[in-house]
Amino acid sequence: MALLLLQTLQASGTRFWFCSPVSGESWDNDDAAMATYHFLKSGGRRLDGALTYKGQLGLARGIATSGVARSDIFITSKIPPCGYNETLANFKQVLKDLQTDYVDLFLIHSACGHCRNGDPDPACDGQLDNHTACRLSTWRAMEEIFRSGSAKSIGVSNYVQRHLQEIFDTPGALWPTVVQNELQVYHHDDDLVAFCKAHNITFNTYAPLTTPDYGPIVHHWPLKRGSLDEPAVLAVGKAHGKSSAQVVLRWAWQQNMVVNPRSMNATHIAEVLDIFDFELGVDEMKTLSNIKPPPGSDGRVCGDPYKCK
Repeated sequence: MALLLLQTLQASGTRFWFCSPVSGESWDNDDAAMATYHFLKSGGRRLDGALTYKGQLGLARGIATSGVARSDIFITSKIPPCGYNETLANFKQVLKDLQTDYVDLFLIHSACGHCRNGDPDPACDGQLDNHTACRLSTWRAMEEIFRSGSAKSIGVSNYVQRHLQEIFDTPGALWPTVVQNELQVYHHDDDLVAFCKAHNITFNTYAPLTTPDYGPIVHHWPLKRGSLDEPAVLAVGKAHGKSSAQVVLRWAWQQNMVVNPRSMNATHIAEVLDIFDFELGVDEMKTLSNIKPPPGSDGRVCGDPYKCK
């Protein structure tokens, strides 16, 4: 099933992410609607939202104005890990916001809880010391949603090996088909990628362009640049007549990953969809994989999921 999902995701092309991945700030609904419209009109067919992004109403509006049929679009959404009952309630809200009766992929947004109501699932009570029970309670609801047919596939985001192993060790549990985690030339968790491959789980990358408008702020990088300004990336791009963004997206794509760039710029949106007419050589792939992050940074744009208990 995971291989079929990977082929479906890759066939639908790259797409962007409707949220700033670090600060928690979101695109408003007008921005999300505009970006969705331009993306679909440029030929993109895979969209990513989340309950916490607050732009899903705009995403739905962009779909409606594009004229593209819902059946031709692959929609992903995500919810925080808040236990069984709240997950079911949150999923209903996701469908309402997106104005659809199903999503193609539904993910738990992170391994650490961010429950918003005052009456959390008992499994999530005091969750700072009990993340495992909360995650598994949430996953039980995810399985129910999948079995209902309202989510065509289910997975997780910002999970690492030990979080996945909790699910594997649960008798009768369904396994995630997708792990959506940060991966880019400054930071790539090769052990996690290999673990997912060994368990037939599709790896979906976010922040592949290192979101340079946020990274320097959060990590105080001495070099106020993202990977797109790296000399090695620029050199590879020049050799192929491609932009830096296209190079780093192709680098991830050639590793059989599904890639999540983000943009509100119509020109850039068309650019990130244009990565299928060239191929990086073996030496170029190695060069990009060996790029070091700026001094004083671990290369991450977003939080470290290994810190989730």
